Amino acid sequence: MAEKTEKEDSVLNELKFKVDRLIKLYRNSLEVINEQKEKIEELSVSIGNLEAQNAELDEKLKNAKIATGLMSENKDDNSRQAKLQINRLVREIDKCIALLNN
Repeated sequence: MAEKTEKEDSVLNELKFKVDRLIKLYRNSLEVINEQKEKIEELSVSIGNLEAQNAELDEKLKNAKIATGLMSENKDDNSRQAKLQINRLVREIDKCIALLNN
């Protein structure tokens, strides 16, 4: 009968060891998941900043193209596009003024 108890103790000890190991693996996995979530959040913020910077640079590029078009009268296409851009900006300003008046 004592032999059976030793076997049971051995099986219980092995089971306890495996459960402890499983718990450690689970906790490590949770830590990794949390680290990855933080990294995702940081990257999302970084992406947002880069998108804003990209939009700002696009606007600067448009403005530079307009300025170039206005300065070089020889290029009819650039001049025409600059005039179209100015007209679009004037319409946007008119809309803003109309909204402010309401």
